Amino acid sequence: MNNGNRANGARRQLSVWEKAQRRMKYYRLQALQPIRWLAYETGQTKYVPPPDRMYIESTNICNLNCIMCPTGLKQIVRPKGYMDFDVFKQIVDEMAPWVRATTLHIWGEPLLHPRIFEMVEYCRKKGLRSEISTNATLLTEEKSKRLLDAGLDAIYLSIDGLRPETYENIRVRADFERTNANIRRFVELKVEGNYPTYVNIQIIKMKQTLDEIHDFVREWSIPGVDRINVKAFDTWAGQIDEIAQLSPNGEKRLPKRWACPNLWYHVHIYWDGSIAMCDRDFNLAFPLGNVIDEDGKVRVMKNWNGPLMQELRRRHLENDLDDVVPCNTCTEWAWWKPAPFFAQGNRPAEENTPVRLNGDGPVVIGLTEVES
Repeated sequence: MNNGNRANGARRQLSVWEKAQRRMKYYRLQALQPIRWLAYETGQTKYVPPPDRMYIESTNICNLNCIMCPTGLKQIVRPKGYMDFDVFKQIVDEMAPWVRATTLHIWGEPLLHPRIFEMVEYCRKKGLRSEISTNATLLTEEKSKRLLDAGLDAIYLSIDGLRPETYENIRVRADFERTNANIRRFVELKVEGNYPTYVNIQIIKMKQTLDEIHDFVREWSIPGVDRINVKAFDTWAGQIDEIAQLSPNGEKRLPKRWACPNLWYHVHIYWDGSIAMCDRDFNLAFPLGNVIDEDGKVRVMKNWNGPLMQELRRRHLENDLDDVVPCNTCTEWAWWKPAPFFAQGNRPAEENTPVRLNGDGPVVIGLTEVES
């Protein structure tokens, strides 16, 4: 390892003060968890604590046409653009003390945003854990170094398939060899520079990938990879037949419907400041306001507990959803139900148990008994 990499790695490790601040924040937010859970369990619609997690759409523009994605199938018709950096800073300024982490993506490819590295740096400055998910096609060595140096806390590197033909038929317009090389170089740079960025290698569980998952996990169990995420297939509330048909799961018997926890736990902010109920409302069929107020100032919590969000929470509590798109066709609400000290909503609960296929390898999430 050369001296430059060693210096960068040391510089980007958390300082003692930063670690202490994060630890204090952790305990403070952990104490807030049962209060948030109580608000959910008792059906509070107005006085809901700040969300546990924040999703920020840096851009909804993408360079691929993936077959399991509404963007790739040209189903997202709302305007395209990039989040203004000043709006982003105001969002972080208000919410950093209250949320555990923020992703810098919802729809679109975050590496297309010209100031994505500054966004990561600003989150670090404000003590906010930042994460991105990327298709890695644009993850050059230069961009990899900039992300690592900026202090990115976690990255999801998506490569859906172990064989070139599988991957390129799913990630349309991507090149298997180039993406693999980008990801491996990112992991190498992390190890060489001793960066703390948590690396997730991700494959979506779908009909096309099912017979490759086990070998995929073996292939990517390499030094520098912290977790392999076998991602549950999301039908995006069953709104697009071409996507729903890719699901590896048959019809599932759903429990009696409960209110979707997203409305109490996660805030989704699109690039133009619009608030969505979750990413499944990709065309804002049910708008919930805009964080950019009439005076130009950003106010997230005003909308989080505003009248539109209160009304949607009420309708979920009363199961009055027949005309609420996309809630009226969604099944992913059944993936999770929060507990007093734990809330995890991006996969079915039964697929949330971490396993290790070897003692010193990465944690694997999402493997079923058959696959493991």
